[in-house]
Amino acid sequence: MNFGIRMSASGKPSYSIIVVNHNGGSLIARCIESVVRFTDDFELILVDNSSTDGSDLAIADVHPETVILKNRTNLGFSRASNMGILHAKGPWIVLLNPDTIVTPNWLANLSECMKSSPRHGIATPKLMRPNDAIIDESGLTFDFSTGYTRGRGAGEVDKGQFNVRQEIPLCSFACTMIKRDVFKEIGLLDEKMFLYYEDVDFCLRARIAGWKVMYCPESLVYHTRGGLTPRSSIFRGNAVAYRLRIILKCYDSFNALKFGVARVFRDVVAMAAGIKNNDLGYFLAYLRSPFWNVINLPIQERRTLQSKRRVSDREIATLSGI
Repeated sequence: MNFGIRMSASGKPSYSIIVVNHNGGSLIARCIESVVRFTDDFELILVDNSSTDGSDLAIADVHPETVILKNRTNLGFSRASNMGILHAKGPWIVLLNPDTIVTPNWLANLSECMKSSPRHGIATPKLMRPNDAIIDESGLTFDFSTGYTRGRGAGEVDKGQFNVRQEIPLCSFACTMIKRDVFKEIGLLDEKMFLYYEDVDFCLRARIAGWKVMYCPESLVYHTRGGLTPRSSIFRGNAVAYRLRIILKCYDSFNALKFGVARVFRDVVAMAAGIKNNDLGYFLAYLRSPFWNVINLPIQERRTLQSKRRVSDREIATLSGI
């Protein structure tokens, strides 16, 4: 069914919803149907990363009003998202995974949360697993010393323990609303991060610049965790290096050195574990991390970010969400 996209009288959407697709099949079809059914005043931008299952063509056929940006190769989540962001017309950018299902008033409630303060720059809904009462996540925790994150409440039965709107350290980009002004101030997603940790990096950069990341449980979205995320050890192995990149880019000089060295030491310990367990892939992932970061030192990115710093590392570390 084609419900049609409903815009404001000006013809310019308030919300630009960006979905990155790679062989999304029936999951992305279900996602788009829920968006069109339960959302007003928006444009829908589908960035297709070289799908071969025809899912992009199916969306174009059923929802011809969708803007489709087609890539000949899989450019990764960050670069594809940036393409959509640069194409977007609305003042509010929404990044949405293709394995999600939105619910009535999801976007209106996110928007109300964001507009309640001028420094609310990023917001995420309560994410639930489909067909049960299990929490997918309610934002992310952040361990400043290691760069590790985890989903708040992930796997817990929902008993209302995460029903309070609050500032959080970080959120995943399974579903997030971002104020356009945030991009104007801190730039786009880091395209060096092909998949994973680009959300951690972006949220930290936003917080350093004085923006707040908000958890808005009034908005509910279902998420099939891992439904379309590649499980290839190559993607996960490459992402090991991104934790060190975040430390080198986002931390102040003292902490970048202190925790950067500690991160390299942990990588060396992990290499030893890989050797002990005869796990070559694990060993190579951690071996790659320091060398990749030397080759891709974020010198200019760090200089630009630190020049915008309004919030100290102490404040960043204090709000751990743990």
